[in-house]
Amino acid sequence: MPGTFFGFNTALRGMQGQQRGMYTTSHNIANANTDGYTRQRVVLATMPAYPVPSMNHPGGSGWQIGTGVFSQETRRLRDQFLDSQIRRETGSLGLWEQKQDILKQVEIVFNEPSDTGFNTLLSQFWASWQELAKYAESSPIRTTVVETSVALAEAFNHSAQQLETITADIEQTIALKVTEINSLAQQIADLNGQIKNIVAAGDQPNDLMDQRDLLLDRLSKIIDFTVEENVVDGKADGKINVLVNDIDITAVDSDKKIINIFSTGSTDILLNNSGVTFARGEIKGLQDAHKDVQLYLDKLDILARGLAENINAIHRQGNDLNGDPVHTDEPPNIDTYENFFVVLSNPPDISATDITAKNIGVNPNIQADVTKIAAAESNGGEGDGANALKIAQLQSKLLQETDNDGDEITDTLTIISDGSSGGVTFDDYYKNFTARLGVDAHEAVRMTTNQGVLVDQLTNRKESISGVSLDEEMATMIQYQRAYEASARMITTLDSMLDKIINGMGVTR
Repeated sequence: MPGTFFGFNTALRGMQGQQRGMYTTSHNIANANTDGYTRQRVVLATMPAYPVPSMNHPGGSGWQIGTGVFSQETRRLRDQFLDSQIRRETGSLGLWEQKQDILKQVEIVFNEPSDTGFNTLLSQFWASWQELAKYAESSPIRTTVVETSVALAEAFNHSAQQLETITADIEQTIALKVTEINSLAQQIADLNGQIKNIVAAGDQPNDLMDQRDLLLDRLSKIIDFTVEENVVDGKADGKINVLVNDIDITAVDSDKKIINIFSTGSTDILLNNSGVTFARGEIKGLQDAHKDVQLYLDKLDILARGLAENINAIHRQGNDLNGDPVHTDEPPNIDTYENFFVVLSNPPDISATDITAKNIGVNPNIQADVTKIAAAESNGGEGDGANALKIAQLQSKLLQETDNDGDEITDTLTIISDGSSGGVTFDDYYKNFTARLGVDAHEAVRMTTNQGVLVDQLTNRKESISGVSLDEEMATMIQYQRAYEASARMITTLDSMLDKIINGMGVTR
C-alpha cells in the first residue's frame, strides 16, 4: 500500500497544473485584442504511475497507483500551413492594391470620359481648324485656333507632368519599401537570437514567436519569400531562415547586423548589389504599375509628336494671311513661323525636332501674330483656307506607329499612304490607350476585391484556431477553477484523515 502522505503530492501537482492553466487563460484574455497574438493552451500529461508491491506479486510487480499530473508545455495553437497560405495571398493582395491605387491616379490625370477631358479639347482643336478653313481671313477665328491649340498643348504638358510625378512617387515608394524590408529583416534577426537562447535554456518563447510571425506577415505583403526552420545537429534551434532567391535575409554578422542588404536603383531591386525579382507583394505591384504608367506616358508622347509633326509638315508648306510663305531661308524670318507646334524651352526651340507631351507648345511667334498661321496654300492668298482644310482633314486620316529615329522604338504616328489596311485616327489612338487604362484599372479593382475576400476567409479560419474567444476562455477558466478547488479539497480531506490517525486513534475516554 502507498504511504499515508502519498496523496498530498498528487493533489499538489493537480493544483499546480490547474494553476498554470489559469495563468495561461488569464494571459489569453489579457491579449484578446493584441495584434498578432496566438492563443495558448497548457498541455497536461499524466505522471508516471507508482508501482505498489503486494504479497501475490513480490518484487514490486503489483498494482500501480497514479501520481497526478504535470504540465508538458504551453503550446501555441497555430497552423503553419494556413500561415503560409495567408502570407502568399496577402502578397497577391498587396500587389493588386498598389496597382489599383496607381491606376486610379492615372485615371484622374486623363479624366475620361468628361466634358473637360483631353478628348473634348482634341475635338475643339479640330473644329477650330475647320472654321479657319472656311473663314481664313477672320482674325477672331485665327485667335481661336491659337487659343484652342494652346489649351491642347497645356493639356499635354499637364498630363505628362502628372504622369512623371506619379512615376517619381512610385520610385520613392519603392525606396521606402526597400528600407522597410531591411528593417523587418533586422527585427526578425534580433528575435531569432532571443528565441534561440530561450529554446536552448529549455523554455518556450511563445510571445516572441508571435512577434516574429507578425513581422513575417508584414513582410509577406511587401515581397514573397520562403521560411524554413534552422536545424543544428538534426534539431531545430528556434531560429528561422527567411529566404529570397535562396539567400537568408536574416543572417547576421558578429555585431548581429544583417549581412544581406536590399537596395534599389529606380525600380530595380538589388540584393547584395545583384538583381532580384518578385512574384508577389507591394514592390511587384509598384514595379508593374510603374511600367503601366510609363506606357501611358509613351503613348501620350507618341500622340503629341505625331500630331505636331503631321501638322507642322502641312503648315510649313502654306502661306500666311498676307500670301507670304511661312517657310523661308531668308533672314530675319528663317524658320520663325514655319512650325505651328514647337518645343517649349527658354528660349523656345522653334525647329521642333524632339517634341514630347511634356514640352509641346504653340509657336510663340505665331501666338504674337495670328496672321502668320499658314491657312492658305502656297499659291493662295487672303481668304484662302485650303491649307487649314488639309490640317483639319488630319482628324480623319489613318495613321500607324512608326520608328522615327531608327532605334527600333515607336515614337511617332505617320499617315498610311500606301493603301494598307488598319491604322487609327488621332482621336481613336487616344481613345484606345485610355480604354486600355480603364480596362486595367477595372481589372485591378476586381482582383483587389477578390483577393481581399480570399484573405479575409483565410484570416477567419486562422482566427478560429489561433484567435482568443472570450466565451471559450471563460469556460476554460471555470474548468481550471473547479479542478483547482477539487485538488485543494483533496488536501483538506487528506489532512482530516491524518488528523484522525494522529489525534483520534487510541484515544479513550
